[in-house]
Amino acid sequence: MTVEARLGEVEAVLTPTQLVVRWIDEIHAYDDMSAYLRSLTERPLGDYPLDRLSRDAREGARLRTRGMSRAEADKAVRRAVVDTLFRGLLVLEINVRTQGFLDREGLIYLLLISQVSIALEVAEERLGEPALVRLVNARDLLFARVTELHAFEKAREQVQARYLDGADALAPSARRAWDRQRRESDEAAVMAMRIAELDGADPPPPDDQAAFAARVASLAADFVQPAKSKAYDQLGDGRRAQAVAAAWLRR
Repeated sequence: MTVEARLGEVEAVLTPTQLVVRWIDEIHAYDDMSAYLRSLTERPLGDYPLDRLSRDAREGARLRTRGMSRAEADKAVRRAVVDTLFRGLLVLEINVRTQGFLDREGLIYLLLISQVSIALEVAEERLGEPALVRLVNARDLLFARVTELHAFEKAREQVQARYLDGADALAPSARRAWDRQRRESDEAAVMAMRIAELDGADPPPPDDQAAFAARVASLAADFVQPAKSKAYDQLGDGRRAQAVAAAWLRR
């Protein structure tokens, strides 16, 4: 057997997670998700990522199920395709939701920073309320956004650890944008806290670990459940897709 044939045989039996992690490496080579998606227009229709992932999963599962009964093999093949398609859709879900979060967070960050500046620069008479109250409100909102940012990141990391072997699903440019926003938000919250302390304000309330853990779990489900529902829907299992979606909405 030639080296190429052996390599092809090894690739054919990759697990669903390994197939999708290999695809993530392909995305990372383009640095930016938009650039990667534009590159797909040059490929034949059958070579689109989700089509290719499903095909590779089916072929690998058939190799792994040699010797099984027809019913067992069919069930294993379908399970492999579902698992692979779900993980592929999860990668897209992570990138789309993260970009949406960053777009919103950037605007909120600018608004809260302006509130801190107003509290420091505008006289109390013009504000119509104590400048310290405005500063404390801005500080607390900044800390709330930092908590949400860290909960979102924690949820994303948990999902990636469970379903993607810890691989970072974000395109490199999105990862840099995320790290920059996290750093800026953290610094702004600490700055507002120190200024408020110098002006005699009470410290912010302590962290609520139980609420944080619940928020992380909720955000993790927001990544996972839509991807699961879409995977079943694309495979024609509408009843299963509706059950997943209904459970997610009830939560």
